[in-house]
Amino acid sequence: MWVFIVGVILLGLELLVGGFYLLWYGLGLALSGGIGWMLGSQAWMAQAIIGLLIGLGLMILFQKRFSQGAKVIKDEFLLQEGEGIVQEGGMVEFRGTLWRYDSPKGESFEAGERVKVVPGEGNWVKIAKKD
Repeated sequence: MWVFIVGVILLGLELLVGGFYLLWYGLGLALSGGIGWMLGSQAWMAQAIIGLLIGLGLMILFQKRFSQGAKVIKDEFLLQEGEGIVQEGGMVEFRGTLWRYDSPKGESFEAGERVKVVPGEGNWVKIAKKD
């Protein structure tokens, strides 16, 4: 019974944390504890070990389905060149949106400076001094 209660508590904590790790262990413990309780088993240690193994198996099984890596923004206007304005904090305003920038030549820029924006990679744009 205690293993089932711990599993339900972990499921409740998952609602607060939202990392999907407590979900799998909570399901495993609730499942093994519930089955043990229905069968009248008093071997709480075996139920806990089986529940943790079930949780680990569920986590491995569903990890790829629920995990999401860093999303990379793919937008056509990032493949075009244009003019941008350097902002404070390592950002450049390009076509109404702020982007992190990289300078391939290692140039330094001041806020308010107009620069040439060239295609970048991922969520970054590359900038260079205007000719």
